[in-house]
Amino acid sequence: MSMQLRELSTDEAQARFERLPAAWRIASLSPAFAAADANRAASLRCVHMGVEHGEAEWLHSVHLRPLADEPDAWGAIAPYGYGGPLTTSSDPAFLAAAWAAWQAWCVGQGVLAEFCRFHPHSPSLQAFGGGVRENRRTVTVGLSNSPVEAGYNTLTRRKIARARRAGVQARWSRAPQDWRAFGAFYRQGMEALGAAPFYFFGDHYFDALAALPCARLLVCERAGQWLSAGVYLQEEGGAVMEYHLGASSPEGKALGTACLLQDEAARLGASLGAAWLYLGGGTDTREDNPLLFYKRGFSRHTLPYCVGEAIHDDNRYWSVAARHGFDRQHPPARLLLD
Repeated sequence: MSMQLRELSTDEAQARFERLPAAWRIASLSPAFAAADANRAASLRCVHMGVEHGEAEWLHSVHLRPLADEPDAWGAIAPYGYGGPLTTSSDPAFLAAAWAAWQAWCVGQGVLAEFCRFHPHSPSLQAFGGGVRENRRTVTVGLSNSPVEAGYNTLTRRKIARARRAGVQARWSRAPQDWRAFGAFYRQGMEALGAAPFYFFGDHYFDALAALPCARLLVCERAGQWLSAGVYLQEEGGAVMEYHLGASSPEGKALGTACLLQDEAARLGASLGAAWLYLGGGTDTREDNPLLFYKRGFSRHTLPYCVGEAIHDDNRYWSVAARHGFDRQHPPARLLLD
């Protein structure tokens, strides 16, 4: 089956995304989000690739970043969050042909390999032609409960009640000044946690997120002092609201406002018709990860988070690997994309 692949503008790709069935329209998989997320680093180049074949479509948004030790060579990675090809087709011949066209484009453009993170609420991994493996479990909150907190554990409900008794108020905002304030608040939270430099996103990143219709900012505060805040993503009418980023001050942690934050998000998601509030997983694969423990306080329902790897230009990739002391019999633990 011959297949024509072409590069799309963000507007073209977003229009195609919005034609997909509702199950595919998860905000963090949208081309608009991928383009905004590329503002994390000047080295990232966002590309959107599309295939049309009859009524079948195939859409893939990735970030390309240069390989430091290989001239004119790139690695492809999913945006911060999730990625993977989106398609309306389950035809194996179509999927194979679309993937072959994508790999041919990668070889021609110097894209040696690709790493992908798959959204647990999306079937996008079925269209990925590389190897896929489960990485960890993630937490998602069903919003059909009445009341919504029926699925929370006792500790989480106590923390929410404590925050409300303390006079903490929650508000949603799209105001530019709040997004700028969130950038500073978030970075302070990451500094307190001793987070890696990767997570210290600049103001331009939050400016790009603020411009997305799918992005909302939630602030928990008392007497004008921010205690917890988070960014949530949801396509209009989408079945999934997603927790993207969040942080709390030391006082907020003591008052339990991080739990109030998710409770308020769950209530808004339910009122907007979402079936799920997706919280994600821990910071590593350990079952006793503290972040995972916090998220499990809202739901016992977990989903597998999978990652995928594909080598697009076999010869050039293994040439790079050889300079790092690896070969096909002794491959690196993860793809060499840095």
